[in-house]
Amino acid sequence: MGELNDEDCAESIRHFVRNNPDVTVYDYIHRGCNGEVYFGKRNKMGDDVVLKFYWSHPNYDATEEAVILKNINHSNILKIHDLRFLAPNYAYFLTPKISGGDLQGIIENRNLSTKEVLNIIAGILLGLTELHSAQKLVHRDLKPGNILIDLAGIRPIIADLGSVKKIDSRNGYVTASKSTILYLPPETLVSNKYYFQSDIYQVGIIFFQLLRGFFPINEPYKWLSKREAKKLDLIKNIIEKENAFVGLIKAKIIKGNLIDLSTLPYYLDSQFKRVLHRALNIDYEERYKTPFLFLKDIHQLLRKCPDYIQELGSLRINHDSGKQFQIYKNTNEDFVVEKRMANKAWRKDNSHNGTIKSILSIVRIN
Repeated sequence: MGELNDEDCAESIRHFVRNNPDVTVYDYIHRGCNGEVYFGKRNKMGDDVVLKFYWSHPNYDATEEAVILKNINHSNILKIHDLRFLAPNYAYFLTPKISGGDLQGIIENRNLSTKEVLNIIAGILLGLTELHSAQKLVHRDLKPGNILIDLAGIRPIIADLGSVKKIDSRNGYVTASKSTILYLPPETLVSNKYYFQSDIYQVGIIFFQLLRGFFPINEPYKWLSKREAKKLDLIKNIIEKENAFVGLIKAKIIKGNLIDLSTLPYYLDSQFKRVLHRALNIDYEERYKTPFLFLKDIHQLLRKCPDYIQELGSLRINHDSGKQFQIYKNTNEDFVVEKRMANKAWRKDNSHNGTIKSILSIVRIN
């Protein structure tokens, strides 16, 4: 075991990591409120694993949620090799290390085509169906950083299961978790109630992000209007300023103004907005009742819509039939449309009138 630089970590965790006979630890990442994370290799199996420690109440490993999680075996939910309580107040999860990192890294480092996005959301919803319908569990902290990606087939895996809670009845709720405020559904800010449909809202935000809607998570002050930003600049105390900013963000979430569907890419079919509008409704009762119903509409988008991929200076549209289009601007800033059938050369298509509306009506036809 090399130097881990985990001096700020709790002594009980540091002792456990260094005296674990089953795992040799080789790296550590401090995740703040999201727990402590170590990477290691299982001595007998030889596979890479992640050791994660969450703040917890005593005997967490004996709770109903923990017992259920240990027995879940689903391709879109992170497998738990070991789960136990570590005194004085930590829950310990031992899980596989997934090849592709998390979805936030994917968002920041590459452009996904719309079909790739839809397949990722479909996978998340399959995992969520297992949690909701089969196990009566809500995740309470769904966001791109908590969705891991297996690079084989870009398979999404729901992770960070430390906030999972069981809801006893279909119309019941639990309290909200202390997840990232930007992903908190409106009802959690109004009444601190978290429903099955609250998870749906969080998946809706992930969908919106993947489609490249305006969501400046790394520069959150961009959400503020000029008037709001000017007012905030007058506050000199750092803590007061942060509290005021959080208050503004909460107000936007409650009113449904944090997510602006008009900022989605111009080329997306109107069905995308309809699906997002339902998933992100500020009234939880107006959202999809189950992940399965959400999934049905995702599958419909996969069937009916072509695949769009934004490339450098152009937009490529691929149809299942093999027909392809590409749109770009020439030196005069006029739109150019090219078309080709499978394995044939690109040819200009001049059947449009130069407007993007006319162009999209052509390229969407299979």
